[in-house]
Amino acid sequence: MDNRLFEIDPYAGVSYGLYKSYKGDKGSFEDFLLHYDSTGANKDDNSWLTNVIKQDTNNALNSTTVWDAMKTLGINGLDLMTSATSSDFFDTQASGLKLQLMQAFSKRKDYEQMKPLLNQLMS
Repeated sequence: MDNRLFEIDPYAGVSYGLYKSYKGDKGSFEDFLLHYDSTGANKDDNSWLTNVIKQDTNNALNSTTVWDAMKTLGINGLDLMTSATSSDFFDTQASGLKLQLMQAFSKRKDYEQMKPLLNQLMS
C-alpha cells in the first residue's frame, strides 16, 4: 500500500521519512496515515507533523512522573498544562525542558539554597 501512495503523492514519501525519523520504531504506517495531510503537504504546509510532535509532547507532559515532579517542586501543574496546550510547539518544548531542568535540580544536595533562584527563573 505504501508504494501506491508514494506513486500518487510524491510528498508522501518525504513526509513519511520525516515522520519515521521523529517516531522511530514507535511510528507505524497506519499512524502516519491518520495524521498525514496530503493537501497541505503539497502546498508546503507540514503543520500535520508539528501537530504530531505537539501531541506527543503534551502526552509526555501529562504523565504521572511529570505531575509528581511538579508536586514535589511546588509548581501549579494546571497552569503549566494550560499554557502548554495553548502554545505552539516550541513553547511546549521549552516548558518541558524547563520542567526536566527543575526535576534534575531537585535531586541536588544544595536544592534548598537554589530554590529561590530557580523559582525566579521559572516565572
